[in-house]
Amino acid sequence: MKQLPMALPSTLRAYKAQKKAAGVGFDWPDVEGAFAKIHEEIDELLDEMQAEVRDEEKISGELGDLLFAVINVSRFLKINPELALNKTTEKFIRRFQAIEESESAKDRGLENLSLEEMDNLWNRAKINDL
Repeated sequence: MKQLPMALPSTLRAYKAQKKAAGVGFDWPDVEGAFAKIHEEIDELLDEMQAEVRDEEKISGELGDLLFAVINVSRFLKINPELALNKTTEKFIRRFQAIEESESAKDRGLENLSLEEMDNLWNRAKINDL
């Protein structure tokens, strides 16, 4: 594990660490176990967020655990998590640009649109497959 470069994007480093561990048998028997881990990590994150005393370090750790679990599912599905996240980020940017370029945003200003209005514009961009 020490040979995994720190310079890798964190998603790829996690992917490679999981793949290396799986190579020696430290792995779920199937993708269902990886999905169950995501649900477990969501519950743990919610518990930390709802704790009586908010501990940002614990919340950050649980969020990291959740991201790590999601990357593990990507490994089972043989999908590069870095490429998948980049593709989704680009899709988000295109759709948000559609909101920014809408007549409503041009007329009233983006910051003056309600969340409902922006959500409607988002859904329109989504239908147009932006």
